[in-house]
Amino acid sequence: MQDLLLVTILFPLVGMALVALAAPWGRAVVRQSALTTALITLVLAAVLVAHFPHGVAAGSHAPDFAVTELRWLGEHSPIDIRFAIGLDGLSVWLFGLTALLTLTAVLVSWESIKDRAAGFYALLLLLETGMLGVFAARDIILFYIFFEFTLIPLFFLIGIWGSEERRYAAAKFFLFTFAGSVLTFLGLLAIVIWQYLSSPAHELTFSIPRLTAALAKNPLPIDAAHGYLQLVVFLALLAGFAIKVPMFPLHTWLPLAHTQAPAAGSVLLAGVLLKIGSYGFLRFSIPMLPQATAWCVPLLLWLSVIGIVYGALLALAQTDMKRLVACSSVSHMGFVMLGIFALNAQGLQGGVLQMLNHGISTGALFALVGMLYERYHTRRIADLGGLARRLPRLAFFLVLFSLSSIGLPGTNGFPGEFLILTGMFQRGWSQAPAGLGWQLLVIAVLAVSGVVLGAWYMLSLVQRVLFGPLREPEVHVESGGRKNEGGGVAGHGAADVLPHSAVRDLSFREVMALTPLAVFVFWIGLVPNDFLQPIAPAVESLAAPADAALQQRYGRSENPNGVASSSPGLSARGLPWEAALNAFSSTPTGLRPGGAAAATPMGLIASKGPVTPGSPPAARNLGLEDATPLRLNRRGSIPLVTDATP
Repeated sequence: MQDLLLVTILFPLVGMALVALAAPWGRAVVRQSALTTALITLVLAAVLVAHFPHGVAAGSHAPDFAVTELRWLGEHSPIDIRFAIGLDGLSVWLFGLTALLTLTAVLVSWESIKDRAAGFYALLLLLETGMLGVFAARDIILFYIFFEFTLIPLFFLIGIWGSEERRYAAAKFFLFTFAGSVLTFLGLLAIVIWQYLSSPAHELTFSIPRLTAALAKNPLPIDAAHGYLQLVVFLALLAGFAIKVPMFPLHTWLPLAHTQAPAAGSVLLAGVLLKIGSYGFLRFSIPMLPQATAWCVPLLLWLSVIGIVYGALLALAQTDMKRLVACSSVSHMGFVMLGIFALNAQGLQGGVLQMLNHGISTGALFALVGMLYERYHTRRIADLGGLARRLPRLAFFLVLFSLSSIGLPGTNGFPGEFLILTGMFQRGWSQAPAGLGWQLLVIAVLAVSGVVLGAWYMLSLVQRVLFGPLREPEVHVESGGRKNEGGGVAGHGAADVLPHSAVRDLSFREVMALTPLAVFVFWIGLVPNDFLQPIAPAVESLAAPADAALQQRYGRSENPNGVASSSPGLSARGLPWEAALNAFSSTPTGLRPGGAAAATPMGLIASKGPVTPGSPPAARNLGLEDATPLRLNRRGSIPLVTDATP
């Protein structure tokens, strides 16, 4: 599998060369070369995901998969820089999502890109290599190289094939993200230098796993006696990753970049590139700088919930479909960050799952907006109405992905948002650090309002565009010219008006671009555990130091019974079920001797009998005679169960 991972990352570069060589044979050959490359890359990525070990128990070490390491400067060099790649539970689904959405991006660009098609598809495949490499990199230098490879191709994709303000949008996108990436790189270099100066061997290593392990034993200082270097480095990483997410108030580049980018650029920007920011927090900031993370948790949670509500309100005010979906990304990524910085198992797993969900749902919505634009050459919501009767297949997919975006039960958005909100309420109620309980509960309640606002703007969009009286704009196209995605016309000639009868429903190619995403909408929505199992051990091992640092910094608050709330550890609050049950039964939480607690959709259940390693949890057998429901006290919290409990 090591060689397969390397081939998967580099294969789009081979396809890029083939696209360049195919340019003299015309646009059809170029498109077919790009499609073949994207399809083969997806198959290779699917093989890797299918062979990834899914049975690692929570609480145990999450091993890396398909690891390849080649020293760049030789075995005897004092500088340890390596071409090191591998996958773990945090990156494996994002790796597969990248390959899937690249195929979608190629298919949605099939007819819309007529000018310099070879250059467009070559940059698209170069961007794919950069995105795949970012999620597989295990060396800081390699990570940064792949990170920059994601900036340059998208800069040209927006600047050349975008809409009217494409050059301004491309410049703003590049300046924001490049400035942030420089600060991030300086912060990572500071970590490397600290480890070099403080380690007995004085080894200058850039290995991400080795640095994470070393900093767990010898963290950067963060106190008055030794200085606040850890906090400074955390803020440097925060600057780069928060811009990439983007978090409020560093989000201003995103709506413009989305609106001006071609459809394929918007699909990959929303579906994959925004996830690099949240991935960076999980890969670097939280595990390497746990004390600084604990210091900044209240601020980051407030910024996250402000982004949720503010992004939703922005989306409500939009008259442009593409800009509405772009603003919704600010709100959805706010949910991702809220789950991550809840720093408990439910929140972390929900945050990572929601990264995947957002890429699927929002990537599909941008593809659909591009398909509508190809037919009517407008993105104005007021220009369209009643399209369900003319475009039933497009209407079906638009309704499906809109419901997925708002988290309808049974679709992929529901388990992610449910876990995030559960984790946030748990952090604010039963796991609240001393003095922060009321703040965290307010944040959790405000986050729920984001769900309501999300349903409002998405259902309003669906109602106005698909239902009611049929309303279609006149489609003006210049003879001998082409109309770009933003509404401007390139070329000269007399204006032709296309009849409405020329507008056709989704083609087979467009249906095939959306169908795989629709499959994942239901798969994740109905069987989320298939996707959570690889995620659980990875996020547990990465975030456990920050969770401990949070408790150490703020202490533990008193629960409504007057008993200090305890945090049994990430594994006891997450997946798989067996590890959670064993953790509960082995901690002095006041359960009956040999008993255990199990989380179910109905709440917590305490079992009177012991739970053996082979026993199914009570959640899977609600008919057990000795299962005793844990009752809520008058404030709604779960009291401790003892033999004296009536």
